[in-house]
Amino acid sequence: MCSEKPDYIRMWDEQMARAFRQKRTAGEDNETFWDNPVNVDRYVRRLKNDDRGRVQTQLDSMNIASGSSVLDIGAGPGTLSVPLALSGCPVTVVEPSSPMIEGIETYRRLTDAPPIRILHTTWEDAAPEEIGQHDVVIASLSLMMENIRDCIKKMDDCAESAVHLFWFLIPPSLSRGNKELWPLLHGEPYDYEPTADILWNVLFQLGIHANLTVESRTVGQAYTSVEEMHQDYYTRVLAKTDEQKSIVDRYLGERMRKTDNGFVLPGISKTAHIWWEK
Repeated sequence: MCSEKPDYIRMWDEQMARAFRQKRTAGEDNETFWDNPVNVDRYVRRLKNDDRGRVQTQLDSMNIASGSSVLDIGAGPGTLSVPLALSGCPVTVVEPSSPMIEGIETYRRLTDAPPIRILHTTWEDAAPEEIGQHDVVIASLSLMMENIRDCIKKMDDCAESAVHLFWFLIPPSLSRGNKELWPLLHGEPYDYEPTADILWNVLFQLGIHANLTVESRTVGQAYTSVEEMHQDYYTRVLAKTDEQKSIVDRYLGERMRKTDNGFVLPGISKTAHIWWEK
């Protein structure tokens, strides 16, 4: 008796749609988390001041040769694209958030990196003729995409040499916090985004036999002050009323730890590096 094979493409799209829909229902504004300049500024400061262990690990794992043209999808504030530009790679980024683009320019100027070509759009809306061809395509923790079949195909079509994807193998610490906080705040279980095991099977379903390695980190989310931690969580879990904020405050107060540089919320992170060569 033959069982029907799972449709991982549909599984990804449906799970991502549920995650988007839940946030909209709970009152997420039209702007995303990364459209808020305060959140972007906090991230850029971490890039400047914190250790770059995770970033350097990603760069080392990709082993992109100097001079290779790179397309960075959902580049954020230049986390990978600025170091790659500094290493001699011509870099193009696709980034929909205006504050993030400002973050790229701020980070680039601080490091004296060469100019980076910026396409201010979502990956779904980016025109292939405008994107062009690149030696390497990367997307690091930026796969919040519903139509995953077309999105992956476009990445593969744009790459001459290789595609590198980084995504969560288990929901990140903040999302696991949401698992506990979300029902208290919004009266329903939290809908996670699909994880890297589903992504790898999506690729296999598309005929792409990708490599996969796992990175584990036990460093929790760091903050310079309790107030910064509170404001970050209010935004992430959509805590808007005084009652909701007091719930978040109690949750964080029971878990945060004081450090020499501020405060940290302990957590475990497991991300997958998934890549294939053309």
